[in-house]
Amino acid sequence: MRNELIEALRDKLVQLKKIRRNLEYTHNKVANWWRVDVGFDQWNEDQLELLAAFKARFSELQDHLASAMKLIAGIEGERAEAFTYVLNFMVQIYVLESVDEWRNVRDLRNAATHDYSDTEEAKAIHFHRLIQNTHYLYETQDKLAHFADKAYSIKQ
Repeated sequence: MRNELIEALRDKLVQLKKIRRNLEYTHNKVANWWRVDVGFDQWNEDQLELLAAFKARFSELQDHLASAMKLIAGIEGERAEAFTYVLNFMVQIYVLESVDEWRNVRDLRNAATHDYSDTEEAKAIHFHRLIQNTHYLYETQDKLAHFADKAYSIKQ
């Protein structure tokens, strides 16, 4: 069973690299023109489409990072019936610096997939926070890959 989970983690890490590449592409394009003080009605259709792709790709990367974390917890025989246990273990192995930071970014992800913002200003601030926290996801992925390399010799 452990070997099957390690293989699943290997596959997940490959998948994460592809997802990250997609997010990096979109993030870089959006970052070239994004301004938090510009209303959404001033963006053209291509820019609005990029914003939609960006928030979807941000959410996708975070979802798959969480899945990889659960795999590691399973490999290590850690309790995983509550994701809080997984997050606490990720802090112990230095993949995460804090559970609260992950949860804050998770809240952003949840708001991105259920975007019912009342005002244009609230939506702009939300997108700005997503843009600012993209590097957090990259750092988390890098730490996960580093742990997988050291613990299971999974090279990336």
